[in-house]
Amino acid sequence: MRIGIQTWGSDGDIYPFIALAGGLAAAGHEVTLALTSAERKDYGPLASRLGFQLITVGYIGKDAADLQDLSNHMRKARSPLEQLDLILDRAFEAGVDALYEASKRLCAQNELMIGHFLMHPAQAAAEKVHCPYVSVALNHGAIPSRYLPLMGMPSLGPVINGLLWKLGLRVLNRHIVPQINRLRRREGLSPVASFREVWESRLANLIAVSPSLCHRPPDWESHHHVCGFFNMPDEARPWEMPDDLRRFLDAGPPPVYMTFGSMLAAEVDVARIRETTAMLVGAAIRAGSRAIIQSRWKEIVDIPEHPDIYRVTSAPHTKIFPLCAAVVHHGGAGTTQTATLCGCPSVIVAHISDQYFWARELKRLELAPAGLERRTVTARKLACRMCRVLRTPAMAENAQRYGTMLAAEDGVGRAVAIIGALFKK
Repeated sequence: MRIGIQTWGSDGDIYPFIALAGGLAAAGHEVTLALTSAERKDYGPLASRLGFQLITVGYIGKDAADLQDLSNHMRKARSPLEQLDLILDRAFEAGVDALYEASKRLCAQNELMIGHFLMHPAQAAAEKVHCPYVSVALNHGAIPSRYLPLMGMPSLGPVINGLLWKLGLRVLNRHIVPQINRLRRREGLSPVASFREVWESRLANLIAVSPSLCHRPPDWESHHHVCGFFNMPDEARPWEMPDDLRRFLDAGPPPVYMTFGSMLAAEVDVARIRETTAMLVGAAIRAGSRAIIQSRWKEIVDIPEHPDIYRVTSAPHTKIFPLCAAVVHHGGAGTTQTATLCGCPSVIVAHISDQYFWARELKRLELAPAGLERRTVTARKLACRMCRVLRTPAMAENAQRYGTMLAAEDGVGRAVAIIGALFKK
C-alpha cells in the first residue's frame, strides 16, 4: 500500500514518525514522510537506512531572528495555555498554507494518510478527497476520560473528573478551533465544534505511548489504540562510543545525563545557551554528581572544564542512558519514554505545554520527583531534585521495573499491525 505521513515540530515530533515510516516500509509498504523541522536538521540518512522517501516542507520560523523572537515570547508566557497560543499562532499557522499544499500532494499520491495530531491540514486534505486518514498522538493528555484527571488536576472521581474535562475542553476549543476552521471554511469543508474532531481520526488514533505508562480507561472509544513508544531500531543510528567517554564512564559511579534536547537545540540566543548550560553545570557540581551534559558546547567559551563533567553535543539516548544513574531532561515525550525504557529515573524541567503533563505523569508513577519549571529553575533547585533521586533507591528500582516492561513492547510493530488490519482485503 502507498502511505503518506506528515509531521511537524522538533525531534520529539519527528523521530516517532521516522520510526513508524521505517516500520511500515519494512512491512512492504511504499512510504513517503513529509516533515517540517524546527531544528533544520537533515533526516535524509535515516530515511535511506529505513527505506522510505523523505520530503522536507519548509521550516518553522522565517529565519533566526524570527525564531529568537518566538523563543523570547515563549519564555515570558505565564501559562501552558498561553504557550499553546504562541505555538499555534506564531509557528504552526504561519506555515499552514505550505503544510496544506504538501498534504494535498500526499493525499493525491497515496492510498492512506497518517498525520501528527496537530496536523489538521493533513486531515482536511484527506477529508476533501476521501482519502483514509489515521492520526498519531504522542501523549494521552488531551483525551478525556471520567477515570483520568484533567491535565494539571488531581483525580477527583468519575463524576467530578467528567465535569472538569467538559470545562477544560471548552477552554481549549476556544483557543484551537478558530484556526482549524479558517482553513476548513476556505476549502469548503464544514467547520468543526471541537479540535478532537480533527486531532483524532475516527478510523484509528494511534497513541505512541507505552501501555505501561498509559492504562487504557474503560470509557475511551474503540478508535483509540495505545500502541507503545515508537522507538527507532538501533541500526538506524549507528554509533561508536568515543574512547574518552568510555574512560569517563569507567572512572567512577554512573553519571547523571543532563539534556534539554530540542529546547536547547533550536535556541538561537548564544547568551541563553550559555546561561542554560552554566545552570546545568552548577547543578551537577552542587549535587556532587558526575554528569554527562549535552549542550551546544562549540558556542560556549567561558565555562571551565570540570573533571566530573563530560561534554557532549549529541549522543544516541538508547545507547548512553542505560549507563547512567538518572536523566535530567525537559520532559519531551521521546526523552521521557526513552529514559524510562532505559531504566532511569528522571528529573524534569518543563519548558512548554505537554512537558508539564509528562512531569506530572512520571511523579504519579514514582519515576521522578515533582517537576521544575524552566522559567524559575535554578542550579540549587535542580541540584536538590537530583539529590532526591540519587538518594532514593526505590525510585531507581521502580524505573528498572518499568524499563523491563517497556523493553518487552513493540509500539511500531503494534501500529503497523493495526494499520494492516484496517486495510486487509
